[in-house]
Amino acid sequence: MSDIGKRLGQLPAEEIRELIYRPQLTSVNADDFKAMLSLNQAHLVMLSECGLVDAPTATTLARAMCTIAQQGVDTADVDTLLEDAYFAFETRLSSIAGTHAAGALHLARSRNDIGATLDRLRARHYALDISDALLEVRTQCVTRTAQYTDVIMPGYTHLQPAQPVSFAYYLSGYEVALARDSERIARSYDTINTSALGVAALAGSSFHIDRNRTAALLGFDGTTRHGLDTVASRDFVLELLSAVSILGTTWGKIMQDFHVFVSDEFASISFPDRVAGISSIMPQKKNPIALEFLKAQASRTLGAFVSSMSAARSSNFSVSLDAIREGLTDAWQTLAATPNNLALLRLIMETVEPRRTGLVERCNKNFSTATDLADGLVRQCNLSFREAHHIVGGVVKMALDLGVDATGITPAMIDTVAQDIIGKPLSLSAAFVHTCLDAEHALKQRTTQGGACAASVTSILDVSQHQLAQSRLEIDKRRQQLHDADVALQQAIQMLAH
Repeated sequence: MSDIGKRLGQLPAEEIRELIYRPQLTSVNADDFKAMLSLNQAHLVMLSECGLVDAPTATTLARAMCTIAQQGVDTADVDTLLEDAYFAFETRLSSIAGTHAAGALHLARSRNDIGATLDRLRARHYALDISDALLEVRTQCVTRTAQYTDVIMPGYTHLQPAQPVSFAYYLSGYEVALARDSERIARSYDTINTSALGVAALAGSSFHIDRNRTAALLGFDGTTRHGLDTVASRDFVLELLSAVSILGTTWGKIMQDFHVFVSDEFASISFPDRVAGISSIMPQKKNPIALEFLKAQASRTLGAFVSSMSAARSSNFSVSLDAIREGLTDAWQTLAATPNNLALLRLIMETVEPRRTGLVERCNKNFSTATDLADGLVRQCNLSFREAHHIVGGVVKMALDLGVDATGITPAMIDTVAQDIIGKPLSLSAAFVHTCLDAEHALKQRTTQGGACAASVTSILDVSQHQLAQSRLEIDKRRQQLHDADVALQQAIQMLAH
């Protein structure tokens, strides 16, 4: 057993080792290993520059860390007598550099600030990966939107035909919503990217360290302001997870739309066979498995947020496993899964196809142009909108009673209802009524900012293109900052090693 601590007179119980320690040790992946190594390297460089470790010890530790880097994560032995990845790393370092040198590295720090820093490194890694994947989805939305400005379809409220829109209008609306999700994730990165290293257990250190130096070497924008808050709080993870939960709600609503639209009853869109599944018994089936999967993933994302928030809410303002480790288990799994979910969403956006001919015919028959007829009565007959609304509502009811659709509405029907409601006929021409009830004409009238006409969609796309470019620049700038910091860190380590 390691000599890290001698406070306890007994070895950990088998249940503790297998049920608590082993999962922590075996879950360490290559990214976690790299983060732990970088953190220790940055701390070593800072201690050396501040004169808190002597040159021979610094050289010994730097060389040992280079060896560990070459060996990689897979060569580490899982010893369940070691509580977590930090003790495992220190033990590994001790086996190469010696106990004295490895012990010197722990000056002016604690597992508490180490853990908080590792969580920030992990969270920003996920934030950038999610941002990248989301950018791909948004780009696909914009690309497909430009292809379908001429595809007219019913727009829906309460899943009932409402007014004609274009398929492009639907897709551009999805992109606008996803752009807000991108903004939320980007803002969470600003909260995440501050260094916790150097606050030690909770109250800071009595040694004169340079927290800003380790922050810079790890690519952070700065340092946290309060030691206790630093080690006790993981709200930066919750903030990111909250943004991802809202993102999940966005993609869940899109999938719900598509799930309805792809049904035989709606028959509004289709997907190629390569994104579908089959039935084990019914040979005619083509199941939208990707849509169903993503709907479920949206629910799981929300569940992870509720679970993590509940763990944080029931804990003290202190370091505790329930709040800062076990309570975040679902959060980390969800954040890790989100880029994969977004890759599926990108595939769906890439492959969805509207059923062109049937959609515009449906618009012309299902009364979704009734509002345009009411608008026409206001313009042509000097009626208030409410009067026109009542007349057209009565006309629709008459049409349904007669068993005809919107194409069967006649000026005579409008006169009959108008006589009952306002006491006089309107004497409209058949051509006027036909034009008001034509879906293509109705769509062209929606010219207000944010409206559904082709020119408005083009304007929306222009803004989306600009925002996509800005998002790309921001992500690339942040990745470059991390790359430059890592280069500086490795150069500093190599100087110490030689």
